[in-house]
Amino acid sequence: MKHSVRVLCFALSISLFFHLTAEISFRSPDINSKNEVLFTVRADIPGKGSYDTLCLKNIDAGIIEQLTFYPERMESLSGGAILQIRNRFGTGRFNTATGVFSWVRDFRPFFEGGTPALGVLGDVSVSPDGRWIVSIEAVTYSRGRLVLLDSTRNTRYVLAESVERGGIPVSWAPDSSILLYSLDGNLYFSRPEAFFSQTPVDMKYRLLGPGSINNISWFSSSRFLYASGSSVYLVQSSELFARALYSPLISIGSLAGKLPCSFDSTADSFCASPDGRAILYARDHRSVYYCPMTGDDYALAEAAGFMPYLLLAGNTADVAFIWTSSAVPVVLTEAVEDGKRIIRGWKLDSVKEGAVFTRLSIPFGPVSYAVSPDGSLIAFNTTSGIRIYSLSTWKETASWNDEKVSSIVWADENVLYIGGAETIRKWNIASGQAAPLLLSSVSAAGWNEQGDSILADTESLGRFQYRGSMLWDQAASGRMRPAAGSNASWRIYLDSGSNYYSNMLYARSSRSPGGTSALISEPRISLDSVLPQTKASSRLASDIFTNGSRSGLRQVALVFDAMDSIEGLSNILSVLHRYSIRSTFFINGEFIRQHPSAVNEIVKAGHQTGSLFFTTWDLSGTGFRIDEDFIIRGLSRNEDDFYNATGQELTLLWHAPYYVVSPLVLKAGSAAGYRYVSGDVSVPDWATLEQDRLMPGLYKSSADIIEDILKTKKPGSIIPVRIGRTSGTRNDYLYDRVDLLINALVEAGYEIVTVDELIKRAR
Repeated sequence: MKHSVRVLCFALSISLFFHLTAEISFRSPDINSKNEVLFTVRADIPGKGSYDTLCLKNIDAGIIEQLTFYPERMESLSGGAILQIRNRFGTGRFNTATGVFSWVRDFRPFFEGGTPALGVLGDVSVSPDGRWIVSIEAVTYSRGRLVLLDSTRNTRYVLAESVERGGIPVSWAPDSSILLYSLDGNLYFSRPEAFFSQTPVDMKYRLLGPGSINNISWFSSSRFLYASGSSVYLVQSSELFARALYSPLISIGSLAGKLPCSFDSTADSFCASPDGRAILYARDHRSVYYCPMTGDDYALAEAAGFMPYLLLAGNTADVAFIWTSSAVPVVLTEAVEDGKRIIRGWKLDSVKEGAVFTRLSIPFGPVSYAVSPDGSLIAFNTTSGIRIYSLSTWKETASWNDEKVSSIVWADENVLYIGGAETIRKWNIASGQAAPLLLSSVSAAGWNEQGDSILADTESLGRFQYRGSMLWDQAASGRMRPAAGSNASWRIYLDSGSNYYSNMLYARSSRSPGGTSALISEPRISLDSVLPQTKASSRLASDIFTNGSRSGLRQVALVFDAMDSIEGLSNILSVLHRYSIRSTFFINGEFIRQHPSAVNEIVKAGHQTGSLFFTTWDLSGTGFRIDEDFIIRGLSRNEDDFYNATGQELTLLWHAPYYVVSPLVLKAGSAAGYRYVSGDVSVPDWATLEQDRLMPGLYKSSADIIEDILKTKKPGSIIPVRIGRTSGTRNDYLYDRVDLLINALVEAGYEIVTVDELIKRAR
């Protein structure tokens, strides 16, 4: 049964912001007489706290073994028989039928010398049967290779040498037989095994048409709908391979129906019903339509009547669709409101006059959700536990709250895999039993009294004893000895690391001739160097602030300029909330007057707000007489407009529209009590294709802009991002790729702070 396969992940709503400094550190070494060292590795999850991974190092053999596996992400494979678990230390699979854990070697695990990432864990696209995995291997901060892995043979094929990092541009047939993927604005098709043949078919013979995977929705193993313009086509998978031979002669499928608007693959999405006779269509995260697929509508005058329609709130950041087991459509949306992340839901109900979308009640504190394979149940992971709802009645049918949950995924319509903070469990909803499969993290670990067996404690299920290959048994008895930092041969201690890790674990020989070595290999990744913090290295100009201190810490400020239009704000607030970042917004009076509710949401989210003047006029222009009094009055008016809209005051930081700087502008701002802020990193996110014709090289894609930012940023840099569309043409906007920009900065070892925090450190 067709249903939503997207799981929206939500950071816990908190009143305080994390300092977004991703670090990996080593803790709690404990050595036994056999020169085996137990230790934990603490990894920060950007915006979501941290977790510990228990490891064992055999000094004599030089081997590291990982003992626990925190489930940052999970996927259910092979009809639920195999659970795939992923985090920054590697990718593993647990076979629930055999009870065997194995590593996916292509994703090089930490214990084999792999480097745990500092940023957000990347997405993967796994075929439903679990054999094929598509991922993006990072090459630069914004681009990577699109790679197809055959996990049964551990062989790989590079689908594309350079794609933008982020979501995986792939759509699988439900039976894993066909792979659809997008490159450079076009859709291609293939059987996955064909890439590993001696003579793969050239791409030009596998072209489906223009678009992205947003243009595709499968509704059976052999059929999918393809949106092109305002038309939707029904495509049989068998047609694809005939098209490879006769592409100039064969059209794309048959007309299934029409859309109310032309489909935009960068902003729109749709989902086919289980029989393909209707779709849910979302336009630009604002409008949702229920569209019957009735074929050609040219002469169907009767069809021009009522079409179920749902207008979404302007703060909507994402939209997902579900078709229940009885083919009833459900719409779920994500937004940030009052500084908290919320989910809203609607169901299409039939009434006497037609069909309307009615509001659904969502359990309090949603973190994520997942729909059962048959479309009968939905599991909400909330701050107070898991809640199971029937999709037909929308009533709670079961709950579970033994421990805090990181991730969830369905095995089948009756069993849910729970990735908890301490354990990974298989929960049979009918019986209520939640059997532990693996340990995620432990509250304490050590050797037994004999020093030959590993014990670990959890708060939810008590003590466990390790039996090897990631597997643990519950232990009713067994005493844990105190941790030891040395034995007859070695002394184990913690000290500073070289660069990538925040500290390092060392072993110093107690025997002749002695010597000290790190127990973990440092990755060959060089983060930006920072000078020691000194008074001489901090400089703060009186009238204009262009950057913070270049010494002490890797910190940068992202500033968002709200001039007049609002496009991109909902995504920006959502991404900042996901990462728990407090940022700086400069707000123009025109934005306040046109979008007072949006300004309130910026304030309620806890962000710093500065002034972008009361009008969008270019203060360097000659069309009006600009003097000191005009600028002072303009700043004062913007203060009043902001206060009337929010009840709050603007911070005494400002910059003019378009970052215009002159002695007059600086003097007037200073007289009004303001400090002028100007970024030290060039961000041409305003440049259009029309301007590029006049000045070749001015226009850059968002991915290229991010690359330039990462090359030119320094500790203390100020990086401006414009909110809203420009008057000309751009293929993409940086505000839609803020997640990629933030993740790139985190991967480079940077903390993102507000401008006032940079100022404080520069004093």
